[in-house]
Amino acid sequence: MLKKKLAGIVLVGAIVCSVPVAAFAENVQGDAATSQASKLHPMKQLLLEKAQAYGIVTDGKTNKEIKTELKAAGTAKHTERLNAAAAKLGISTDGKTAEQLKTEIKAAVGVKLHEKATKLGVSADGLTNKELKAALKAALKAAAVTKLQAKATEAGIAMDGKTGKEIRTALKAAKEAKKAAKQAKKSEAVNKKAAKLGISTDGKTTEQVYTEIESALKAKWAKQAAK
Repeated sequence: MLKKKLAGIVLVGAIVCSVPVAAFAENVQGDAATSQASKLHPMKQLLLEKAQAYGIVTDGKTNKEIKTELKAAGTAKHTERLNAAAAKLGISTDGKTAEQLKTEIKAAVGVKLHEKATKLGVSADGLTNKELKAALKAALKAAAVTKLQAKATEAGIAMDGKTGKEIRTALKAAKEAKKAAKQAKKSEAVNKKAAKLGISTDGKTTEQVYTEIESALKAKWAKQAAK
């Protein structure tokens, strides 16, 4: 759960640093006077692809017109993402500019990160949000490895030189082996009971044999009750 919450904080923080598509649109070369000559130019192609991604119709439009629409679409998308991040953090967006929201979101993310750091025993002194995220990620990874090692020790699995992935694979195999042993023990007990009742187990599953045992016992009990 803590790992999922940290992932959410990281995602919200990333939104603060995102750059609207306006920057891309402003850097694309060409205008109405050169649109004809730049039809095959790579930058023109990028402009058209970007417009298509935003669902903007480019037929009959100049580069300048397309860039203007891209800028508007990019700004709207950026604002939408900021508002979503603000809502997730409980920040009001009323009457605030994008820059104000970014500042408040950054501060809120910092508070959340410090809370997680306290829970994990990670020192946040002098760390930026980015540095603290990295520290928390490393702490969570270390905690996960420690938990795996504890499970491996409990299962009697040697960990020497094994990676986390290898330990998980070994734990899974041990769990399956334990399940198989339990099933084998159950089957053995059921087969012994069937033998006592004169029930054949050839070609039958444990469940089928168990069902026949139940039927035989019910019939036996009913017969005894009738006497």
